[in-house]
Amino acid sequence: MTAPFRLFGASLAAPLVAAALAVACIATAQADPATIQLEPGQQKTWTQGRAIKRAATADDGIVGINVAAPNGVILTAKKPGSAMVSVWESGSKGAPAAQFRVEVLPAGLKNGPKDSDVQLGSEGTKLRLSGKFASLEKHAAVEASVAETADKAPNNLIDQSTSKFDVQVQIDVKIVEVSRSKLMASGFFMSSLRDGRFKGISGPNNLSALETVDGANTVFSSTGFVPRADAFNLFSWGKNTLTVFSALEANGFAYTLAEPSLTALSGQTASFLAGGELPIPFRSGSGGDSSVTVQFKEFGIRLGLAPTVLDQDRIALKISPEVSEIDPSLSVQAGGFDIPGLRVRRTETTVALGDGETFVISGLISRQSTANIDKFPVLGDIPVLGAFFRSNRIEREDKELLMIVTPRLVRPFSREARLPELPGEGLRQYDPGYLHLLLLENGQFDRGDAGFSR
Repeated sequence: MTAPFRLFGASLAAPLVAAALAVACIATAQADPATIQLEPGQQKTWTQGRAIKRAATADDGIVGINVAAPNGVILTAKKPGSAMVSVWESGSKGAPAAQFRVEVLPAGLKNGPKDSDVQLGSEGTKLRLSGKFASLEKHAAVEASVAETADKAPNNLIDQSTSKFDVQVQIDVKIVEVSRSKLMASGFFMSSLRDGRFKGISGPNNLSALETVDGANTVFSSTGFVPRADAFNLFSWGKNTLTVFSALEANGFAYTLAEPSLTALSGQTASFLAGGELPIPFRSGSGGDSSVTVQFKEFGIRLGLAPTVLDQDRIALKISPEVSEIDPSLSVQAGGFDIPGLRVRRTETTVALGDGETFVISGLISRQSTANIDKFPVLGDIPVLGAFFRSNRIEREDKELLMIVTPRLVRPFSREARLPELPGEGLRQYDPGYLHLLLLENGQFDRGDAGFSR
């Protein structure tokens, strides 16, 4: 009874042993090959248990090989990348006796980047960069290390890395323009008509012509005998005399404020325009074949923003603001059309600042002063009395442009988050009845929802 048991056991054990050996062979064949990491210019010797017949490399430009008899292979790292090396022993046929991967990493990165969340490995014959970087500087340092020893760094590196920080930036901008002007002007005109004779004192550009018809003298005035048409005028009109004194003192003030808020992805550009488009006609051709085309030129407050997030606490921001306005004094004649000009103020700069910090990008102050004094020689220099023989105009205009920029790292609302109430939400569906409108409405809509009763 024992023998059959042994025979049965032997017959059962043989298939199990064979199956185990097969599984072991499959596991060995599917196991990842060994990996050797080198830096460009380094050499390493691989030793085999038996004499080596030959060896081969998948890419001789990355790693070079030389067989060192009897059982060694000298590996020479040339440039960053990855290549498989196969070794055949003496007497072996078919498959190589050993295969291993050689990773040539940039100098200083043999043990990986100095960031625990970043990995530098191989992907075929190229390098693979993965993980999360804490700043763009660290990412640039790794790329620079690859570029130092690689012929074509962008083509030799597969970048699968991401950033630890947010990459969407909201930029709040306040653009303030303050304009102040001051004007003082004075002029004097006096005329007398006696016995058909006309006598008077007039400032420049006031009288236009003198004509005699049928013995009667007529004096023509371009301003109606007013020294300054835009000023206040004091008249004294007697039987034969006319006296006019013009005086003006003006002060002007204008305040313009724009508060755009833009959101842009890191490395992308966002733009903003508050203004309009000026139609500019152009005539082409001549005679009956002529035609007029219109092109539009934008004007107003324009803003271009290009943020780059360096890390969680630093943002590099390129900003290009421009303020333009229509100025008829700069108009030109072209193709039979009077085309107004544009007065433009622009600047462009790049700054780096922290999340939520504020800076003033431009404080442009423009001052223009003009003084014109037209006087009669000698008489206009007489104290006090000289005021009747001269015309004065003093004008000063100040313009100040101020831009305040505040960038912030932001994230979008989640799908389940409750959105904030929009401005004027209480008025969107406001539909009062007649009696409510007549008896209860107070009309203070500018105060929001509290400005009316429900």
